[in-house]
Amino acid sequence: MRLRRSIKAKLQPKKQKARSKGVSQWNIAWRRFKKNKAALAGALIIGFVMFLAAFDALIAPYPPNSLPGFLTGEARVPPSMKYLFGTDFVGHDVFSQVVYGARSALYVGFGAAGIAMSLAILVGLVSGYYGGLVDNILMRITEIFLVFPFLLILLVFLKVITAVAPSGVGGLSMVTIMIGLFSWAPNARIIRGEVLRVKESEFIDASKALGASKRRIIFRHIFPNVLHIVIVLTTLMIATAILVEAAVSFLGFGDPAAITWGQQLQKANEAVKEAWWEGVFPGLFITLLVLGFNLLGNGLRDALDPRLRE
Repeated sequence: MRLRRSIKAKLQPKKQKARSKGVSQWNIAWRRFKKNKAALAGALIIGFVMFLAAFDALIAPYPPNSLPGFLTGEARVPPSMKYLFGTDFVGHDVFSQVVYGARSALYVGFGAAGIAMSLAILVGLVSGYYGGLVDNILMRITEIFLVFPFLLILLVFLKVITAVAPSGVGGLSMVTIMIGLFSWAPNARIIRGEVLRVKESEFIDASKALGASKRRIIFRHIFPNVLHIVIVLTTLMIATAILVEAAVSFLGFGDPAAITWGQQLQKANEAVKEAWWEGVFPGLFITLLVLGFNLLGNGLRDALDPRLRE
């Protein structure tokens, strides 16, 4: 009995230590995130669209840009068991085209958000921490990008590219790059404001007193405390990029070689009353994907915000 008690007494502190060691900030954030039903719904929507994009060749009943309705004389037929979302004016299966368009939407969303947020994080951190002349220069550059009508510039640029290379070389990638380069400025200002707040904290003064370098303070102390803002802005940027690409394609300036939901909306615009299903389903998927990223971003903000942790 005494031997058992001594063994339990020795093992108990180890268990408590392991238990306390397992409760990290990420565990707390995950516990908070799981309680947010709206965020879980957003993650489910995004996961569903990603699943469609990853296995589009297996899910879609017909190959890309194939014309099953044209061969059988079934152009613009309503949804049925044979064609789940109906067919368009030339005989494309709308369901297959929607499935193949998921990959283009995610490509533009993540690509443009990656470019925009990389620039926004760099400018926001450097400008907010250093201040002075560096802050003035970076903020003046940011204000220049803020006043640019980037959608108009994007359309003009794509028009020039189409005139120079009629085959549509680099169409979707060019749209992605342009969206990222001209949409980072608002996010940089928000990140800068948060950096200014965190910079005045006591632990930053303590780090300076201990001799920490400026790079270490920025990336090891300030950046983790603005990460929740960055995550929310990234999800909103992904949603914005998807909407902008859909608008560009709807106006006829997108990549003609790519299958996008915006192009499907543009083609369906000619016969809204006769074939409502041509535009309803692509528009529904755009709405769902954008809503999913917004819900996920809000949930991650609530879970990762250090001011809201338990």
